[in-house]
Amino acid sequence: MSGKKKIMIKTYLLCGLLSAVVCCSCTENKRLKYALEFAGENRGELEKVLEHYKDSGLKQDAARFLIENMPGHYTLEGDVINRYREKIYEDTTSSYFNKKILEISLCSMEWIRDVSCKVEDLKTVKADFLIRHIDRSFECMSECPWLQNLPFYIFLEHLLPYRFESERLDLWRDSLKLDSLALKGLDDMGNVKYNISSLGNNFALPNAQNHLSHQLSRKILKQNLYSECLYNALQENFKSRVSCIPSSMHIMPFYANRNGFHCWNKVVNGEFKYIDLIGREDRKAAKVYQKTFSRNQTPVPVRGEYIPEFFQNPFYKDVSNDYMHTANVSLSFRREKTIPVFHAYLCVFNDLIWQPVVLGEVQSSRVKFENMGKKIVYLPVYYQKEEMVPFDYPFILHLDGSIQHLVPDTNIRRELRIERKYPFNNNLLRYSKQARGIIIEASDRSDFFLADTIAYNVVDSVVYIQNELKFTQNYRYWRISHPTHADIAEFAFVDRQGNTIQGEVDLCYAAGFDKDPLTNISVNRKNRIEIDFLKSVNLATITCLPRGDGNGIYQGNEYELFYYGFNGWVSLGMKSPSSCNIEYDNVPVNALLWLHNHTSGKEERIFTIENNKIRFW
Repeated sequence: MSGKKKIMIKTYLLCGLLSAVVCCSCTENKRLKYALEFAGENRGELEKVLEHYKDSGLKQDAARFLIENMPGHYTLEGDVINRYREKIYEDTTSSYFNKKILEISLCSMEWIRDVSCKVEDLKTVKADFLIRHIDRSFECMSECPWLQNLPFYIFLEHLLPYRFESERLDLWRDSLKLDSLALKGLDDMGNVKYNISSLGNNFALPNAQNHLSHQLSRKILKQNLYSECLYNALQENFKSRVSCIPSSMHIMPFYANRNGFHCWNKVVNGEFKYIDLIGREDRKAAKVYQKTFSRNQTPVPVRGEYIPEFFQNPFYKDVSNDYMHTANVSLSFRREKTIPVFHAYLCVFNDLIWQPVVLGEVQSSRVKFENMGKKIVYLPVYYQKEEMVPFDYPFILHLDGSIQHLVPDTNIRRELRIERKYPFNNNLLRYSKQARGIIIEASDRSDFFLADTIAYNVVDSVVYIQNELKFTQNYRYWRISHPTHADIAEFAFVDRQGNTIQGEVDLCYAAGFDKDPLTNISVNRKNRIEIDFLKSVNLATITCLPRGDGNGIYQGNEYELFYYGFNGWVSLGMKSPSSCNIEYDNVPVNALLWLHNHTSGKEERIFTIENNKIRFW
């Protein structure tokens, strides 16, 4: 390569770099200009902060960061939340830490947010407050050994912010600052004092008795907030920040394979990325988002289109790729659009409906969704006003990144026997194995002298244990025992005429005969259940339902099986089973299916059929 070409390439690179810096600088200037204009009459207070840190290097950058990202941060005000605040701060038994975290938790409650108004920080924050907070944050950087050489972008995002939710602002760094004794105590702990990730278990924050916040929440709200992941995460996030440990809130907005969502606090450092997905391994994430103080780009509604509130929140950042092996998904519209569509979504099945977890921009009838969790069933949709409209069939995103569309073939139908509406797990399998050891004896005498033992012939099912009795003799007294131990939810007895019959049992065993799958009894060597049918009976079948989760198939409940067609769920009919399974003979192949219990319960999962077996998703 000639020297002239080398010079030209270097010049192009330098120009590109300068262009990027200038572009970034322009963006920051625009954001700062917008924030100052939005501040209105409070603009002078923010300009005092900027002037105070003029030419002060990193502190100037910190002040700009807070002000540029301040739009959208606010304090909740209103009669309801203010009454609760009064009750909290009137409490004389709890520490400031516990009062503060309870107020932070209040601000995340939907029912409180719905009756409160937002007072923007830009219009109320005073210069003295921001200056004091910034100075104290930088003092923490110099006082704490574990913050040595911390990347400045981590400091800005994960230590510097002055608020957590929409609580009232105060100088919490002054109220909960680390004392010299706490810092000195770390000197005896070797390299721990340099390790951010280890400090949470080794560093006690002064005057932060966490257990008292549970008592305070029960006293004021009549409930223990901290049995829920959201409030635990808020508490841990607050504790981390006031302990000068960089951290952030992370959220799975909806589980991909069960109902509900999950939040957690994550310690952040410049050494490791987010390695583990917080939560049990059997709970899958389609997306993971980080809650930020800085503003992130959000989609702009076009021509009044509806965009769900979650995707318009500028303080959520997609961090799925830091937690999972993900894949990008590109889809075209199978449905012809009747209206202009600018944004589309992928949904997961959660809480018996489809819930959107990611947004993509539509370009020429195609849409790309980035960094999606694998081994998950998704439904692609767009919104017509506020109504969700599918534009393709649901699909499975496999481990290799390939897509399998679940297009039902209504010309080919199959038979299907269903025993559950929700996945089996290890605990249920243990209960089922225990139940296989049940021993049933029968006699004509109440003392079971010369009793006959009824042998079990177990059907091919782990959901229930069924004994088809070959005895033809009649007995009045029956006894159930177990050589070790078994937890049983229900027993059912059917005579030769096909009638379900009930006998008399001791009251302490009534839960095993109350037709409620969520109650159970224990059977062991000592606890032998004796049943008196009051007359001799000839039983044909004895069914034993092991302890379970209430997600099996039960007599007296009404079920409906659906498959997902192009326009939504299509019913295959309603049935009330007479046994512990339910059968359909009209199920389309290659369909996504869902069995809904109209009688009780909410734990239900979509499923497919693979190798003649049900696979839940």
